[in-house]
Amino acid sequence: LDHIVRVAQGKGLVLVILPCGGSGGSFVDKKKIVTKENAGAYGRWLGRRYKDMPNIVWANGFDLKPWRYEEIAREFVAGLQEADGGSHLITYHPSGGASSSFLHHEDWLAANIIQTWADYLKIYPMVFSDYMRIPPKPVIMAEGAYEEGSEYPTKPITPLLIRKQAYWSYLAGGFHTYGHNDIWRKNPTWREALDAPGARQMGILKKIFTARHWWKLVPDQSIFASGASGEKTLNASARSADGDSVIVYLSSPTTVLLKMNKISASKVVRAKWVNPETGQETIIGDFQNSGMRSFTTPQSQEDAVLLLDAVL
Repeated sequence: LDHIVRVAQGKGLVLVILPCGGSGGSFVDKKKIVTKENAGAYGRWLGRRYKDMPNIVWANGFDLKPWRYEEIAREFVAGLQEADGGSHLITYHPSGGASSSFLHHEDWLAANIIQTWADYLKIYPMVFSDYMRIPPKPVIMAEGAYEEGSEYPTKPITPLLIRKQAYWSYLAGGFHTYGHNDIWRKNPTWREALDAPGARQMGILKKIFTARHWWKLVPDQSIFASGASGEKTLNASARSADGDSVIVYLSSPTTVLLKMNKISASKVVRAKWVNPETGQETIIGDFQNSGMRSFTTPQSQEDAVLLLDAVL
């Protein structure tokens, strides 16, 4: 682990390290490796060892229900912070279908983590719910369904589903983590999986969001005058707090009616399609920032991203 941390630092990578959990609480309930009695000492040991390594975020928990392991979590954090002086961010990785927001008011919890596992329909409401909490903290949709995953009740986990999970997460006010079955299982084909369709399409998503002030985006479903839909065909939207940009994700072939006055920074709005599968961009045209306008997804696409930007 020392070697991995150093190599990651040399490559400009930040590691999220989960030192005391395991699926079903195996380290805690079954093997009794981490207990209330030793969690503090373990935290102090890790804190001392990695105090000067700046590229670490500690994730308490790891596939554990926060409400069942409060005492262990607090003991571990107390030891960790005592030894490293609070020099690292700390979060909590919950079990499937849960959020770390049970611990939201803990001072040490720097960000909320969500794991929906197979229930991807919960992504938007869970992320948005945590986004709205007071005091505000970053929201990380850390673990949904992995591309080509074999363990889920609903299969297959297609690139389309991967895109839905990601766009729903970002447009609800959170951050999304992509995963692939072959990589986490360390299958022989893990190198090929680095170039999987869903992985490449996350690069397209990144270009869309980093081309604008993504940190100013506010989730806003009222952009839809009609056509927001729901569940498997949920369409999601967010607007810039500056009134100069709107991102709309349409998760299936559809027609929606949008309120053009959500762009307030100029009187002219430029509309553009982006194919989230290929990255191809198509200018639709320039329109007034008033009234409502209908948009229909391009033919033969499974989903689409619609961008509305102020023409300054």
